[in-house]
Amino acid sequence: MAALTLAAGLLLAEGRDPGVFQPLRSTADTVLAYVHEAVSLPGRVTDWVRDAARSERSLRRELAVLEAERLLTQVRLQRLAELSAENARLRGILDSRLASSGYLLLAEVVRSDPNPAMRVLVIDRGARDGLVPGLPVLDADGVMGQIMTVKADHAEVMLVSDRRHGMAVRALRSGARGVLQGAGDSRRLELAYVPESADLVKGDQLVSSGLGVRFPAGLPVGTVTEVFRSGGGEFATVAVAPAAGLDSSRHVVVLLPDDARAPTAAEQAEVPHVAP
Repeated sequence: MAALTLAAGLLLAEGRDPGVFQPLRSTADTVLAYVHEAVSLPGRVTDWVRDAARSERSLRRELAVLEAERLLTQVRLQRLAELSAENARLRGILDSRLASSGYLLLAEVVRSDPNPAMRVLVIDRGARDGLVPGLPVLDADGVMGQIMTVKADHAEVMLVSDRRHGMAVRALRSGARGVLQGAGDSRRLELAYVPESADLVKGDQLVSSGLGVRFPAGLPVGTVTEVFRSGGGEFATVAVAPAAGLDSSRHVVVLLPDDARAPTAAEQAEVPHVAP
């Protein structure tokens, strides 16, 4: 009651002489404004913190999405690069001048023999594709080896690096001949039975001589990397780097002879081949 009486008295007094109470009213408004600011500050700080946290979570989600998209894009680009390289390899194989006769039957390497003493690959073509033991196997750069055993849907390929493998070769430059044998190393072959007087030097290109029944003449086989002559021995020691990618080629071709059965239209649609 006393407060109401005091308020009523102040209102009457202000009505009679407003100028006296104007400074007081201004001061009171200023004080009340500061009080309002002080009272509302915790709420505004809380709202700001909440908005900041919400913004941070939103940014984190956006960053996570962007990172996922970046990784997916990178994987797609890597896959496209791999497919492009694979397409180039296949085009190189099918356009290769390695085969001078017969059909080229494309095959894919599906696994290798885990035995380190064996240099054998398994391809996804077999007897139903017309393969028989002894057929030459090539990649875009040279001779890989030859068919060793054949099953219905796959075949084993003995690589030229296998110690059991041998083939007659000659040097393009000098015509020197020898027997190229595997040394159990995919990066090194050995040329056997080469007289010390043979005209062979480092860098000579070796090709199949055609003397055997397995490989046609002129297929690239390797490059001479070392020639050692003792001066008193009968034969020289000749090291050769293989031309083919024995450890890296994913696709190979099997050279079928001229008298191989001509593929049917259905087989042509299923199995890529070219007739040189």
